[in-house]
Order: sequence, then C-alpha cells, then structure tokens
Amino acid sequence: MRSAPTSFSEMLFAVTLVILLAMALGETYAFSMRGFHVSPWIGVMIVHVLLSIALFCLRKPVRVALKFRGGPILPWVFGPAILIGAFLLAFYTQVSGPTYEIRGSSEFLYAATMLTIIPVVEEIVFRGGVSPFMSRFVGPGWSVWLAAIVFSLAHSQPTLTRLMAFKVGLPLGPFLLGLCCDFLVRRWGRLWPAIIFHGCCNATVYIFSAFNPAWLTHFNGLYM
Repeated sequence: MRSAPTSFSEMLFAVTLVILLAMALGETYAFSMRGFHVSPWIGVMIVHVLLSIALFCLRKPVRVALKFRGGPILPWVFGPAILIGAFLLAFYTQVSGPTYEIRGSSEFLYAATMLTIIPVVEEIVFRGGVSPFMSRFVGPGWSVWLAAIVFSLAHSQPTLTRLMAFKVGLPLGPFLLGLCCDFLVRRWGRLWPAIIFHGCCNATVYIFSAFNPAWLTHFNGLYM
C-alpha cells in the first residue's frame, strides 16, 4: 500500500486516476443505457448490480463486511437519526398537510429502488470496491476523499464526451454522502450501517416532498 501523495507527480497521478475511474464508470453507464434501451437510472443500477455481484464473489473483505454480527450500536444510529431529524424538521415547519404521494407503479418502483437496492449496490461498489482500490495507490487517508470525488462524479454522467466538454460537475450531496459512508465502513468495518445511512439519506427526499417541499429548495445543493 502506498503512502499519501506528496509530490506534484504523485498528485497528478491521483487526479488522473480519479478522472479515469469516473470516466470508465460513465462510459459503462452509457453503454448499459444504450444496450438495454432503458432510462438512465435503470442503466446505472444494472451496472452497479453487476459490479456488486462481481465484488461479492471475488473479494473476501466485501463478504466479511456484509456479515451480520454483534458489535456496538452507535454505527446503526446515524441513519435513523438523519431520518428522524428530517421528519421533525419537515413536519413541524409544514404550512398545510402532506403535499406529495407516490402515484403509479413506475414511481413506486423508482422510490422502492432508491431506498433499498441502490444503497446496497452503491455501497458495495464504492465503499467495498472503489475506496479500497484507491487505497492501493494513494494510501487510506487520501483514498477516502478521492473515492468520494469518484462517487460524486459518477452522479453527473462522466462520459469522455461530457468530460471533454466540461459538462461534468461535482455534486456536493453525493460527495458528502461518500465521505460519511466511507467513515462508517472504515471505522467499524461493516457495510450495513453505511447502507442504512445511505438509504435514510435518500428517504429524506420523500419526507421533505411530502411535508414541506421548501426544504428541498433550501438544501438544493445536497440533492441531485
């Protein structure tokens, strides 16, 4: 395992690695969308499902991190705390009653996927795959930040064409989520607390939409 980059050449290598990894994911997402003729979110999910299955089969640390076993309660508290906080904030500041409800099977499928499958596969891919991969080249400290950047870039369709046209951004919400989830995994060696935290963060979108959509505007920088 390499130490943290210190020279200009090492920093350049780290930045290049981030861009190439994000671009590889972006091109794979685009290929999935075209090949399966599906909407963007389904194309991305297909890629993540396949990658997570491969990582589960090929990497023993991933299988170990997914095992349910005894331990401290603290890592399991962060996700529900976010969820309860969002509910209290939205509920006690609402002007009228609930303003949003899920309509139609497609919308229900999307919501259910965002709250269940997406957190599982994204945590396996990024915290179980990308972050350890980055650690091999830049050390454990820097890999947390750089893996979070890759996770954030992956949310802005980082294909080669978009990168060359400077149409790829660095969304704040996914970046902060990546940092928090990586902290949970590294501190306690488990993926499930990070998965629950991820799912709870996704659920806040529906809580704010239902009780006080104004908070989605206030927190606009955190949501895609």
